[in-house]
Amino acid sequence: MLDSILKYLSVITVAGAAASFVIGFIKYLDQRNREERTKRYELFHDLMRRVSAQGDKPDDGLPLTQQLAAIYELRQFAEYSYASVPILQHIRSHFENTKSATAILCAIDDTLAKLQR
Repeated sequence: MLDSILKYLSVITVAGAAASFVIGFIKYLDQRNREERTKRYELFHDLMRRVSAQGDKPDDGLPLTQQLAAIYELRQFAEYSYASVPILQHIRSHFENTKSATAILCAIDDTLAKLQR
């Protein structure tokens, strides 16, 4: 009887260690995924600040190159298209009749086409 108890005790110990490992690994993966989502969220908001940092003319606010790069980089954040598409459409309508805004309009059109697929 004592032998069978000791036999099951060792199996239970190993099973407990395995269960602890699996639970710890799942918690690790969950934490890593949360951190990744948080980083992407922060990057998206940083890009949106750059995109919307415009005055009445395309040359106001950030340099045009940074604005264009931010607009094109929004393609990597399709999961936030529900927020970025209306903002890009608003910015596009704001500069639609401005002759010097051709580069921004082109970047917005290309990005909108990618995000709205």
